[in-house]
Amino acid sequence: MKHHPHSDPAGVAQATGHVGNLTPDQWDALGEIWSFLLHLWYSEPSSVSSKSNHPRRASSYGISASTPSSNTTSPNVNDTPAHHDTTSTFTSTSMAPSSPGATGHHQQYSSTGRGISPPLPASPTRLSQSFYQPSITSSPAGPTSPTFNTGNSHLISSLPGGAAATALKRSAAKLKPWLPAKKFTFKYSPVEYQTAFWSFVQAEHPDTTVLRFLRARKWNVEKAMEMLILALEWRITVDVEEVVQDGEQALEAKYPGFLEQLKNGKVIFRGHDRQGRPLCLLDPSQHNPNAQSQQAVQKLSIYVIETARVMLQPPTETISVVFDMSNFSLSNMDWPTVKFFIHAAEACYPELLGVCVVHKAPWLFGAIWKMISPMLDPVIRAKIQFTNNRKDLEVFVAPDQLMKNKSYEGLDETPYRYIDPIPDENRLMLEPSEAKQRAIARRKEMELTFERLTEVWQGQKQLSSCAAVIQERNEVGQRMAEVWWAAESYTRARTVYHRMGAIHTPPLVPPGTHAT
Repeated sequence: MKHHPHSDPAGVAQATGHVGNLTPDQWDALGEIWSFLLHLWYSEPSSVSSKSNHPRRASSYGISASTPSSNTTSPNVNDTPAHHDTTSTFTSTSMAPSSPGATGHHQQYSSTGRGISPPLPASPTRLSQSFYQPSITSSPAGPTSPTFNTGNSHLISSLPGGAAATALKRSAAKLKPWLPAKKFTFKYSPVEYQTAFWSFVQAEHPDTTVLRFLRARKWNVEKAMEMLILALEWRITVDVEEVVQDGEQALEAKYPGFLEQLKNGKVIFRGHDRQGRPLCLLDPSQHNPNAQSQQAVQKLSIYVIETARVMLQPPTETISVVFDMSNFSLSNMDWPTVKFFIHAAEACYPELLGVCVVHKAPWLFGAIWKMISPMLDPVIRAKIQFTNNRKDLEVFVAPDQLMKNKSYEGLDETPYRYIDPIPDENRLMLEPSEAKQRAIARRKEMELTFERLTEVWQGQKQLSSCAAVIQERNEVGQRMAEVWWAAESYTRARTVYHRMGAIHTPPLVPPGTHAT
């Protein structure tokens, strides 16, 4: 099969559909998604509207919808565009190029390229107040341009920061728009989608995140785009950033019973499967549906999935799950939680599951499985394996990676013990510092750089004219993991797995090595 000549810079073969090994059609599909995203993020106020008018938590990089940059003028609340009160659809007209003189809230973009949404009827959250730091300082001549060296930055304009963001908006609008066959209804403003996307990316190559949705929808661009938009809306609606930023003690205060779910060993991350994927061990017998609210269980579900993503070390893209069903009974069954978790895993975190092993399921689970199975996507269903003894389980996980005091009959004799939060362990998040400002600014500059290179790539299209752009773009995408980890202690609350030493800055492995 012929592959895109610039899709595998490391020269290492892997399954197609991943960063480093894309067919021409897959490469084009990836470009269409990015073209769509740029149009969405940099569209005019009349193009994409939001019916959301309740406060939004700051993103993992301190962007508050109601916290302006020091380089921008805070809009008057009376001038808030009406599009924040209505819902509109995204059609071919909504993707029309914007005129250079057009006005709208995207003219409030700061020197880092992040948009400042019109003020919302609430004060900033505690985290956004103490967490936000302007990314680029002003000089007498105006905002300075980003100084982060991507390693090959000659392709990036040296315009002042604010002008660079405006130029990106205008040039992105000139791209040939990808027109969906059906209308999309958007709940939130462009900047909210943009912020949610970059928070979602975390330490991944941005293309890795987009490719997850394309693979999940079998490379149907329209279905993948719809899936991505719905996933971003879900992240905003359920407030994923609350789980990421608040920490375990704060979540316990808000949702009593949250902490006990971590202490009783219901969900444990420990070891790896035979493919090197992080291993999540679940014991449903420890779940009492009446011991906590549904909100507490849902917040735990988000906590587990978000923690799993942080434990991924490049180039690994998936995790493995093992259910110990040996002591499961009907009293442990919780249908609302099952439905919530299935929706989250399938629709909002696609292509995250490598394999799911159901170990020693009792006979009564057969009837439950008949009800659960039709709810699952066929691709997910194919990843679920049933084992009844140690020999079967060892096909997927080596015995030294399994706990001895469980039905796995493994060799790991270390019992699970929850480690209580350390006083002031999240102080780096809450205290302003130059190091924090630099780390967050560096990441935001990388995001704008990646967007700019993506716009150039999509604007040129011809391989002969954009080979250097593609190469630099890939280099920037690879280095985004480095800058994400540099800012991680300033942007995420510590978890029990930080305290155990299980989450740490991973070695940097270029995407394209392999993907599991």
